[in-house]
Amino acid sequence: MDCYEKLRPFTEYETCNCPEIHGLILVFDLSPSPISCSNCRRIVDPERLGLTCEIVDSVARWQAAFGGLYQLWLDSGEYERWAKERMLDPQGQVNVDGILLANQLARFRPAQYWWFHDTDDELPLKCPRCQGELQPSAKYGNVQCGPCGILI
Repeated sequence: MDCYEKLRPFTEYETCNCPEIHGLILVFDLSPSPISCSNCRRIVDPERLGLTCEIVDSVARWQAAFGGLYQLWLDSGEYERWAKERMLDPQGQVNVDGILLANQLARFRPAQYWWFHDTDDELPLKCPRCQGELQPSAKYGNVQCGPCGILI
């Protein structure tokens, strides 16, 4: 198995077929890969981007870690609040690693990091990372912080 198989979608309809990929979004959304096209929001094959196996491995590890927290939150049991706090913590490892990975992906294409948001909560007014003002998001998410590369 080549290293790219870790992040390839199971079906063709999940795959980005845009002629050119102008941007990426690193987002956990229960799909086989967290690397999405900023145009169509479908999965971008890591081989198409020319990602190194080291970056692919790091993205797969991040996906597994974020996915574990997300599943604990979805289960609505005793770990729900703890998992949510971890996914919202700007100093927490899953977000520090996610932002680092988005920055690594930005060496291949402009990239943003999709910050977790519980739709039961109000949208934040300030960026969770820099505390700067959030701007409306042009296409995906509700708001964004351009300097931090965060979508919410």
